[in-house]
Amino acid sequence: MSPKQHNLDPASADGGVSVGLSSKVYSTYQKASPLEISEEELLENYATIIAQMVHRFAPIVRSAVDIEDLKSIASMAVIQASRAFNPALGVAFEAYCRIRIRGSILDELRRTQPLTRSVISKRKELERTIQALSEEVKRQPTEEEISEKLGVSLDEYHALLEELRPVVFVPIDQPMDEDDDFPGGQQLQDITQIGPDDRAAAHDLQALIRDRLMQMPANHKKVLTLFYYEELRLKDIAALLKVSESRVCQIHTEAIISLRAYLQRKEKV
Repeated sequence: MSPKQHNLDPASADGGVSVGLSSKVYSTYQKASPLEISEEELLENYATIIAQMVHRFAPIVRSAVDIEDLKSIASMAVIQASRAFNPALGVAFEAYCRIRIRGSILDELRRTQPLTRSVISKRKELERTIQALSEEVKRQPTEEEISEKLGVSLDEYHALLEELRPVVFVPIDQPMDEDDDFPGGQQLQDITQIGPDDRAAAHDLQALIRDRLMQMPANHKKVLTLFYYEELRLKDIAALLKVSESRVCQIHTEAIISLRAYLQRKEKV
């Protein structure tokens, strides 16, 4: 599933949604490796990507981390990426930057926003509930069915999804450790360190996720596709779907927890 271009300004101050390089950045990349330009030029060229990544995290991070702090973290990640980048691997520097930025931000969240055992317990209970209902009804259960199974009202269920929002912000193609104290904090390994076996496992997992996406309810599929594959911000997804940003966050949370339940079920087969 390849990213598409959107008719929004890619250089907008609030982050934009374009997933391609600007002509200036592309020209710079074609003429010189990241190591051959100054750090100031590097940050200037990749300012749009930094803004995109930071503003994609903002709705989920909420007030836990200051946006300016996230921008500083992302900027440092770009500089570190330029120092570690190896063009011989055949990976675009932009893609490598995104991996390093995402990982650095998740590290900061893990440090500043530790999850309580109560929240982790609630996440596991919800996963088990969705897994049991999916096996019972032979499809993805509705919100009403999930809330009824949990013994709470629909509003209380939505409030639970809001509480669990930071738990599920993890790259969709990454394994999720059941015993991790911060289950949302896992990040993609440095691609220079991934071996053939890891690549094969990652490929199989991605294929499994793509297949499952096709089976999910339309709103789940749209939110996950737009967020993870098209790399839109939640704000832009909300505008496209004509719902509130808060509602998109709820759908995102439920979809990821549902996907986790599915993957865990497949592991047991």
